[in-house]
Amino acid sequence: MTYTIENEKFSVTIDSKGAELSSMRSKQTGIEYVWQAEPSIWARHAPVLFPIIGRLKDKTYSVGGKSYQITQHGFGRDLEFVCTEQTDTSIALMLKPNAYTKPMYPFDFAFTVRYTLEGNTLRKQHITTNHGDTDMYYEVGGHDAYNVALEPNETMEDYYVDFGSGDAIYPLINDDALMITKDKRTVPLEDGKLFLSSELFKLDALILDDCKNRTVSIRSKKSKHVISMKFADFPYLGIWSKYTGKDTNYVCIEPWSTLPDANYLDHALENKIGVRKLAPNSSETLTFATTIEE
Repeated sequence: MTYTIENEKFSVTIDSKGAELSSMRSKQTGIEYVWQAEPSIWARHAPVLFPIIGRLKDKTYSVGGKSYQITQHGFGRDLEFVCTEQTDTSIALMLKPNAYTKPMYPFDFAFTVRYTLEGNTLRKQHITTNHGDTDMYYEVGGHDAYNVALEPNETMEDYYVDFGSGDAIYPLINDDALMITKDKRTVPLEDGKLFLSSELFKLDALILDDCKNRTVSIRSKKSKHVISMKFADFPYLGIWSKYTGKDTNYVCIEPWSTLPDANYLDHALENKIGVRKLAPNSSETLTFATTIEE
């Protein structure tokens, strides 16, 4: 089921499956800013990553000495959420454990994603609650894909991710199993600008554990459109587009609470880099916000 929230500037659509943002369309220009899940390229819009991020080493993690297997990026993106509240400009959707999740993730959780549209800003809150009687470990992140080449005369190469300053970023290097390593590579910037191309993602996502600026923007050399994301609550950042050898015309900006699994770690969930821990009967909210300038 899809839900719509709107104001005088934007109409936003959220799918109950995965609590996934599927549209953010300008009422002034008619431009659609969210990637429309072209199945021949990448058939998702903006999946919510919960309760893990990325793949697991040996496809396994452990809690209290017991091993579990779970789907890539967690099950949140593939399950139906229940709408718990809605106004004209906000909506909250909740996921709770069920017979499908319990064999993969033993904790008694409630996970709510709340969207709030304020002017030209869409705020996205990730609210995780531990209803159990033991500490709960979890990971949460965004995977929001935005269209580039928004105007007819533009290409993907006209767009860049603006870090504000700097002459390089230093993404972590993955091994052949796409587990992160302790090594990094250097990706040059032009006065803080990371220009987009398909080849940029030949080695998969650019995974940053040292992004000093907690706001990044997608900008164009040719037009005035700006898509900015503020993610102060999230210490890690992924930038990704599926590698196809040609322009995909979208890029994902991915704030993460936690890094994907590493080849030098054991399987214990509590040892994952950045993993969140919730005490019994406690809750935590992590927020990022996307602002569009036209």
